[in-house]
Amino acid sequence: MAISILIIALVAYAMGLLDSCSLLSRFVFGEEAAGADYFTLYRRHKWQGVGYAVLADMLRALVTVLVGGMLLKRFGFPSVGKLLALLFALLGQAMPLLPPERHMASRQELVYPALTLLLVDWKLFPVCVALAVIILALTGSRPLMAAAAAVALPVFTLVFGGWWLKVVLALGCGAALIYCYWEELRGLSLRKGGKKRPAGNGGTDGEDGGRS
Repeated sequence: MAISILIIALVAYAMGLLDSCSLLSRFVFGEEAAGADYFTLYRRHKWQGVGYAVLADMLRALVTVLVGGMLLKRFGFPSVGKLLALLFALLGQAMPLLPPERHMASRQELVYPALTLLLVDWKLFPVCVALAVIILALTGSRPLMAAAAAVALPVFTLVFGGWWLKVVLALGCGAALIYCYWEELRGLSLRKGGKKRPAGNGGTDGEDGGRS
């Protein structure tokens, strides 16, 4: 089983490292790949570019989930293998081997993780997506949207009857997703904690929340 887990980790991590939008920009459309994302492809190539990117991300998701499910199926844990693959794919996206600036678009891209989650567990997918969309509509914040999905993943894994190992893997997936948006989430927290208080003695303004 250890060899199977190692193969799952390597393949899924490699899938998470890939940046579909940048690869398409460079090798299909012959354009500058730096900073390419779904919005860039839509502006330049409309729905054709978006469609290619979705297909590429779906292919990555299929490889990720099939490898995870098949390698642990013979041990009786296909669903655990799929969640394990999702975890390592998110780690590849959150902690790339190459410099972070070369993976910034991929690091915060949600289409590939969402498609992978759909293939991992179709019951979890609509719940996490629905909650994320609600948070986005209420706050307009993409980092908060990602954080909502990250929290919902382990919670509803438990609600839907997942045993402890699946819940632990789901917690890891949620933590990796939050890490992708950690700086933005931290910035939101600091902005909320940095509201000015009314002028006190001496007419100076204080900072709400103090300094770190």
